[in-house]
Amino acid sequence: MALSEQRIAEIQERLKDLSPEEQQQKLQEILKELPQDELNEITQQQCPFCGIVEKKIDAKTVYEDGIVMAVLDINPANKGHVILFPKKHYQFLFQVSDTEVAYMFKMINKISLAMVNGLNAEGNNIFVANGQIAGQNASHVIVHIIPRYKDDGIDFKWDFKKVNDEEMLNLVSAIKKSIVTHKEVKVNKKTNSNHKEKERIA
Repeated sequence: MALSEQRIAEIQERLKDLSPEEQQQKLQEILKELPQDELNEITQQQCPFCGIVEKKIDAKTVYEDGIVMAVLDINPANKGHVILFPKKHYQFLFQVSDTEVAYMFKMINKISLAMVNGLNAEGNNIFVANGQIAGQNASHVIVHIIPRYKDDGIDFKWDFKKVNDEEMLNLVSAIKKSIVTHKEVKVNKKTNSNHKEKERIA
């Protein structure tokens, strides 16, 4: 459902005569009031990956079909670093249906193998950032496929944390209790500080 010109004019009217700081605050209030379909449309209009899908933003395309697109990352960890994403707008990987996720990873495997055969990569990393706190910079699911070579300087190491047996059991219990199907998924408000509203996935 497209935002009507009248709806856009209403929003602009509420923002006029405000300072930039007041506009930002008022805009956040307006976004919380919007129906989910209108909020989704605004998010998509601002999403660079939706812009790539719609051919409004140029990209070096490695693969494209009706479901996914894979392009070269413009800020690569290594030459040949590819990002793959669904054409349909989703903010988080857990919002994507099981069927689409399976298809995405089928294509990720093909690109991963192509890196080994075509770029003489010695391996690769497959990486997803789910949420701003995890390093997600745009509100669209993307999967990084990074070709790896000996002494390439990329470091995914982290400091290990000590967890005792009781904490392990509590963690297992909390995760098991919260495993749900896609039809039950709700987005936690804490997942992304720029995504304040609750979203129910049908």
